[in-house]
Amino acid sequence: MRGHYVEVSEGYLYCEQHGDGGPDVVLLNGGLADTRMWDSTVPWLAKFARVTTWDYRDNGLSSVSCGPYDEIADLLAVLDAAEIDRAVLIGSSDGGRRALAFAHRHPERVERVCALAPSFGEFPDPNPEEEAARVTMRTHFAEIADLLETEGIPAAAAHDIDGWCPQVTEPDRRLLTALAVANARILTMPVAHNQELDPPIKTCFAELQPPIHVLVGKHDFQGTQLWAHRLAAQAPTATLSVLPHADHMPMFSAPAAFREWITHHARAAASHAMNAG
Repeated sequence: MRGHYVEVSEGYLYCEQHGDGGPDVVLLNGGLADTRMWDSTVPWLAKFARVTTWDYRDNGLSSVSCGPYDEIADLLAVLDAAEIDRAVLIGSSDGGRRALAFAHRHPERVERVCALAPSFGEFPDPNPEEEAARVTMRTHFAEIADLLETEGIPAAAAHDIDGWCPQVTEPDRRLLTALAVANARILTMPVAHNQELDPPIKTCFAELQPPIHVLVGKHDFQGTQLWAHRLAAQAPTATLSVLPHADHMPMFSAPAAFREWITHHARAAASHAMNAG
């Protein structure tokens, strides 16, 4: 493992690199996690890929943000510092949104995107099923806000993980809750400083050029499942896989199926790059 910092405008980003050969794979964390969420993934993935993990601003070992910053420019800085020309981007939850936005702005730097339960917030022009699912999500977020006020960050984090990850084991539940507590600055910031693609990627799925592979669990929130179906239907090169025993974090709730799915797409990317070269 090689850990280092990448200098960016008004801050720095913590990165790690694992493995020496194979395709470049860059992992993008879930919103309230950091590079530690990939501790069970990196050992096997680095056997056939060069794996880069990194922390967003306000997460993990990266700097806090004091004002707006371009989240896509941050990922570009990571790729440039690591001398990565093209990469497979694997993004979990909000990391899936970030990966897709980067692929939209910089398709020449992306071999393909593996979007794991990507999250995009409110639906533009929702149908009745999507609107009902968002009502459920708004209720969940209201409960989080109430717990923050009445019981504090640990209670809010535990409730959040219970909602997203009903299928994980108790040790993994404790790990994910601890990561959410450690990265709770995001929960308590009045306004998030990360600036996303404009217009947002959720309105631009049809314009995505690289291959997109979407994975979602049957035990995830219904809203996330509907977003996965919408992305798969609108992105021109997308495929969709649904894991029957997984929730929002398939690397924990369905590790064997997750490993098989990632291995398939990472090896396919390596084969495609080799043939193209």
